[in-house]
Amino acid sequence: MNVTATLFGQMLTFIVFVWFIKAYLWEPLTKAMEDRTNKIAEGLAAAEQGQQKIEQAKIEFSTRIDEAKTKASTIIGDAEQKSKLIVEEARNTAKDEAAKIAKSSAQQIEQEINTAREKLKADIAELSIACAERVLENEVDKSKHDKIINEIIGK
Repeated sequence: MNVTATLFGQMLTFIVFVWFIKAYLWEPLTKAMEDRTNKIAEGLAAAEQGQQKIEQAKIEFSTRIDEAKTKASTIIGDAEQKSKLIVEEARNTAKDEAAKIAKSSAQQIEQEINTAREKLKADIAELSIACAERVLENEVDKSKHDKIINEIIGK
């Protein structure tokens, strides 16, 4: 064989080989590489978005925690104020009740004093009448002694 025919055969085989590789291997291989590149890029973008979402979640979390702390301190402050008001109202109610009881006791004591005075007056009147009867028994002028006794009872 001739070198030209061998060279021509090798050239023809090489061209068929290049065409076969381009048609059946090169296109799918480049497509697979592009797909892989796209998947990697999408994965990196998703990781970047995930990192951004994590940062946003951290910020939102700290904001919500701060809001919750603020609300909790507001609620505690309100509860303390309400408890102070309730204690003050209870104190005032107790003072009012004590004043009512003291007033009622004073009125009851005043009533008892008045009753005792009336009883004392009645006792003194009885005593005076008894004294007057004895005096009248001994003396004749009953009208004069009645007048004196009535004056004393009137005083």
